[in-house]
Amino acid sequence: MTDLVNSKDIKQQLQACRSKEETFKTLVTLSKTLTRLTPEEKAEENKVKGCESAVWLIIEEKDGQRHFKADSDAKLMRGLLIAILSLVEGKTLAAIQKMDLKSELGELNLSSYLTSSRTNGVLAILEKIQATKQ
Repeated sequence: MTDLVNSKDIKQQLQACRSKEETFKTLVTLSKTLTRLTPEEKAEENKVKGCESAVWLIIEEKDGQRHFKADSDAKLMRGLLIAILSLVEGKTLAAIQKMDLKSELGELNLSSYLTSSRTNGVLAILEKIQATKQ
């Protein structure tokens, strides 16, 4: 599904950032690693409601593991998606539901980018990731 960089690598990259500008550059660099969705995959049923930017999330399950594809019309949001998906890619639904994804994201130095409207979008993404049904 996704060609995600190891979550430990992403965490280390983001935690190493010492300024808002450095974090922004890292997120933009990460955004370039996200495989873009096709126009067909950007269907309305894959759109995450509540996001300021257009965000699409596809969840597939194979052999009990969840795999994710995602895209956004905003570069920064694509970087945030990489960070989020790196935490959950290849895990089971039960394992994902046990995770405190908000806390895990908090450890990634992203608070300066989570404006109130963007936070609502991120929370909508996290809810969809942890939902029993897609």
